[in-house]
Amino acid sequence: MNKKLIALAVAAAATSSSVHALEVYNDGTNTFSVGGRLAVSAKFSDGDSSLNNQSSRINFGYTHALESGWDIGTRAEWAYDALSNSSEGSHISNRLGFITADHEDFGNFTLGKAWSVHYDVTGKTDLFWIYGGDTAGNYDGISGDGGVHGTGRADDVIQYRNNFYGVQVGLQYQFQDSNLSRDEEGNISGGYDRDYGYQAMAGYDFDTGMGIIGLSGVYAETKFDDRADAKVANAVITYQYNGLNLAANYGEFRNHQSKTSNEAFKKSSFSSSSVTTDGMIRAATGVEVFGSYDINQFQILGGYNLLEDDNSKAKYSYATVGAAYFTGPIILAAEYKIDASSKTATGSDAKLDNELALLVRYNF
Repeated sequence: MNKKLIALAVAAAATSSSVHALEVYNDGTNTFSVGGRLAVSAKFSDGDSSLNNQSSRINFGYTHALESGWDIGTRAEWAYDALSNSSEGSHISNRLGFITADHEDFGNFTLGKAWSVHYDVTGKTDLFWIYGGDTAGNYDGISGDGGVHGTGRADDVIQYRNNFYGVQVGLQYQFQDSNLSRDEEGNISGGYDRDYGYQAMAGYDFDTGMGIIGLSGVYAETKFDDRADAKVANAVITYQYNGLNLAANYGEFRNHQSKTSNEAFKKSSFSSSSVTTDGMIRAATGVEVFGSYDINQFQILGGYNLLEDDNSKAKYSYATVGAAYFTGPIILAAEYKIDASSKTATGSDAKLDNELALLVRYNF
């Protein structure tokens, strides 16, 4: 099996969520695995506390090696609410569902709902255990997982990834999807009408002898028939040496973030120069910085997140410091989120509280 291309194809999942799976069956041609995690976090802020499900999920994977040199695989993953105490509503939701075809000479093809080409780049800073990942455009757009805009767990995509003499290349096309809702008179009252979307990324890692420096970039555009098109561009630089991992992400966005995408924006009264009639921020700039150092079973980490509306004074900004401990399948982590002068659209203090979070995660 072509391990280099398989690793590239699932790079995003591996960086952000530490893919774990138990190989249940392997006869040399067919493999079947089951994996996932159960995770909860306790959060404390301004005298309040809560216990939360922290992205628990379960997944199943299958691969089959063909005599022609192609490896065919599939993966299905669902999120579940590990703390649910009610039978009302659904406590299970779809995260991923895709088919892959991989060949050492021809590259990797993916079809379905999968981690995006965009996330192959931006996932390099989405490495916090609890916070982070919310100013780089990953999970923005009309849906909360970046699915409709194709930047996170992308809906309805076909993807191609390969590595040419060390240059990592990724292409993505997103199919048409109409999900409009109408009132009793037949007028559109919500939803969206996506025509298509596309993405392209490239990256290269330089081995300096004193660490590896990585440079990567991505451009994405989603065409709509009922609203302004969404455009996203990100550039990322990384540095890795022994247990040290540093990464910085810069992004520019058009009609991609919602006016309610974070607590500072929710407190803002935006004018039409900042927000479209559909409630999307016309132009925004984002930064995410991450750093960590691993010492045996311990990790110390820190970082910074910033998202600014380019047409007002609205700004969502915070720093994160934390530590983690790894033992067997268990991860114990603590992170402290510190507001860094977040502002509303008028420039007034958004008055966001600092927050402490404690995480317990069991990977299986």
